[in-house]
Amino acid sequence: MGDRWAEFAQVGKSRACGRGAHGDCAHFVTVGGGFNPRRLRLEFGAGLCPCTCHSSCPVATMGKRLTVSPRAWRESCTCPGAGQGRRRLDEAGVEFPEFGEIWDDARRRSRARKEAFESARAQAAGKSRDQIRGIYVAELKARGLEVPRADLLDAAIARIAGNPLPAARVAVEGLAQMGKALNELSRLFRSGS
Repeated sequence: MGDRWAEFAQVGKSRACGRGAHGDCAHFVTVGGGFNPRRLRLEFGAGLCPCTCHSSCPVATMGKRLTVSPRAWRESCTCPGAGQGRRRLDEAGVEFPEFGEIWDDARRRSRARKEAFESARAQAAGKSRDQIRGIYVAELKARGLEVPRADLLDAAIARIAGNPLPAARVAVEGLAQMGKALNELSRLFRSGS
């Protein structure tokens, strides 16, 4: 039985290598990622062309891992078509963020939101909803966070005031939307679109 992760993660040859124009191949084929069950973590990166013409490139992937960080490809790929590929991306203004940086920033914002919530809750006793709103918005801004859209802000204010139901409703709606999106993605993959 084959390795299902390796089968799922296969990146096909670039168009250039597919037609034998190896000197035109930028080595970079796609950006993608997903959950790697062997490593029990999310992995994202630049999907590289697996053609043997790239075997001498310093970012050539080893084993069954077919992605590297986009930064590693941009800084270290020595394949003949990589320079032209980098220029095209630069001209188009395409910049690939590093997953680790995105993850760290998301964790920082999450901690800051929790601190703002807890601080507002500590100050909420005996205050009206409008006063709580002002306190919470000030706490968010003090931490460099954006004020959420009205329905999310209202749910947070209700939760700070002691009513968890609006926040639970928003969470359930979010999960339902995520389920619909995942269903649509799986439908697209099954159909091969």
